[in-house]
Order: sequence, then structure tokens, then C-alpha cells
Amino acid sequence: MERFEVSADAQLDDDNVMLTLSGSSWLLNVNASPEDWARDLARVASADHARRLDVSLGTSARRPVWWSMGDSQLTLCVGHDPESYDFVVVLPAHLLREIQAQIEAIDPDDWG
Repeated sequence: MERFEVSADAQLDDDNVMLTLSGSSWLLNVNASPEDWARDLARVASADHARRLDVSLGTSARRPVWWSMGDSQLTLCVGHDPESYDFVVVLPAHLLREIQAQIEAIDPDDWG
């Protein structure tokens, strides 16, 4: 079973939060404002790709990141839309709680 790492850091140069997700042979950075994380991350748990209810949250490689849940999996699609994405990462659903904890742990005083 692959081991996953989750971390989040304030980005002082652009007032965003960078979420880093990684596995044994890959890494994905997702950038979003603190306001976007606060508003949209809670919506991911009910985002259902099959019903076209993906949540657009953050960017990676200057493309939108589309989040959804289904079949005990958290899916992040990076691309123009959740149907014609450039690449996708499928993770265990329980990582959503760890992502939320990492985002919530960032000290608001870390921004200028």
C-alpha cells in the first residue's frame, strides 16, 4: 500500500496556501487563497463527480483543480474542467480529513 504525505504552508510571496500531496513517485502542489480553502474545502466531502458536482478549488500548474469524492476515494483532476483534465490523482478518502487539519493548522500571522 502506498504511503501518502500531506503538508500545507503559507506562501508569503502571494498570500496563498500551498497544499502539497505526495506519494512514493509523485508530488502535487495545489495553491489557493486562505479564503478559498475556508469556503470550498468543506464542500469537497459532498462533491460527487458522477452527479457532476465537482468542486473547483485552487490551481496546479496554472490549471484549476477539481475535487470530488466517490467509492471511498478523493479525486483531484487538474485541467480546464473535470471532464477534460490534464492529469488526475486518486487518493484514499480519509486523506481529506488530514488535508483539512493541515490547512486549519496554518497560523494566520504567517502572512504579511
